[in-house]
Amino acid sequence: MRRWLALIVLLLVAACGGGGAADPEATGTDEGATEESSSEGETMADFFGYGTEDPEAQEAEYREQEARIQESIRQCMAEAGFEYQPVLPPEGSFMVGEEWDEEEYVRTQGFGITTWYGNEELNEPGPEEEYIDPNQEMLEGMSESESTAWYEALYGTPEEQEEGSKTVVDPETGEEYMEMTGYGPGCSGEAYEAEYGSMDDTNALWEELQPEMDAMYQQVQADPRIIELDEEWAACMAERGFEYESATAMQESVYTDFQARFDEIVGPNGGYADPFEGWSQEEMDAFFEEKTQEEIDAFFAAAQEEAEQSVDMEALAALQQEEIDLAVADFECRGDYYEVYQEVSEEYEADFIAENRAILEEIRAAEQG
Repeated sequence: MRRWLALIVLLLVAACGGGGAADPEATGTDEGATEESSSEGETMADFFGYGTEDPEAQEAEYREQEARIQESIRQCMAEAGFEYQPVLPPEGSFMVGEEWDEEEYVRTQGFGITTWYGNEELNEPGPEEEYIDPNQEMLEGMSESESTAWYEALYGTPEEQEEGSKTVVDPETGEEYMEMTGYGPGCSGEAYEAEYGSMDDTNALWEELQPEMDAMYQQVQADPRIIELDEEWAACMAERGFEYESATAMQESVYTDFQARFDEIVGPNGGYADPFEGWSQEEMDAFFEEKTQEEIDAFFAAAQEEAEQSVDMEALAALQQEEIDLAVADFECRGDYYEVYQEVSEEYEADFIAENRAILEEIRAAEQG
């Protein structure tokens, strides 16, 4: 699945216009390579209806979907005897096809893995973070038992949530945690499942397709045009001091590598302080009941400031610069890599869809509810 996700990342970046603007002569990329590709068949984007060239229309569609979901939640809550005001996201919150300057981004933020830490501009709350839940005032006027009942109607009881979860073990750390297997219980989960279909059903179908998806990925990687692209990209990167076999290999490892080194410097919580370490649930509940919002905010801010004082900022700055240097090298070496990769992939997608149309139609039907 990780390889398949890497392929999807490459295609999505290409679809969003994320190709670099490097000189083909500098990278060794053959300008005629794209002419070999003639993908006229149906693509996965065509089949599932994503990747529209009209970002505004796609965002409008997502907003309409969310409006339907919120209205379903309102009706469900009303049937359970509770008032609920639909929670609609602010304009522009979906950021579909948002225009961005990739070169400026990589030269200032790299891949965005470690560079957010200590960047006050990036961490300033935006308008969407200042958005207030229209149900907040009503909830503040409820007793504890009333608000508990309201939340249980919306998200399910603790017992229902546990039933709809499974224990997952992190393969790298061995840490166990609970993960929802679907959209969750309660009115919220019911509404999302009604709109998007059962996650259990679609996940099972995707798992059934996994061998065929892996085979398609291997075909793309083995295509002579992709091999040539990877060789040119790898040679260009090596000249800049970075050794990777292919752009996909870098995509598969870069986040894990930098995140692990980042955690070593800033701590296991990813740079965030845990002010409640060692507290009991009763102590935490009492804290939130007794403190004002200003006191709570100040408490978290003080804990975060204290945690940052123990961070080796020199080591962090070096890691952040390394991330930026790698991202810049990738950008400069890439040339039209994504464009060619997408065209080659789409050729194989056409065959993949033709050979697996029945199960793909099941997935599409399930996702459309």
